[in-house]
Amino acid sequence: MDASFWEEIERSRKLTGAQRMSESLRLFDEASRRMLVGIKSEFPGISDEEARRIRRERLDIVRRIESLP
Repeated sequence: MDASFWEEIERSRKLTGAQRMSESLRLFDEASRRMLVGIKSEFPGISDEEARRIRRERLDIVRRIESLP
């Protein structure tokens, strides 16, 4: 791991709880948008509504996998 990784860790340690929550929401939003872009790339011409449905399905799969013992 390079120095920038450790600098990011140090920066994160200094955040308040509210700042951490805000950053978490920002990262989740960015990941969600990237998922939609990937889905639309995988299925050219798909509607926004259908892409969001597929994203929900995929997130549900992840949640089920994460809840396994």
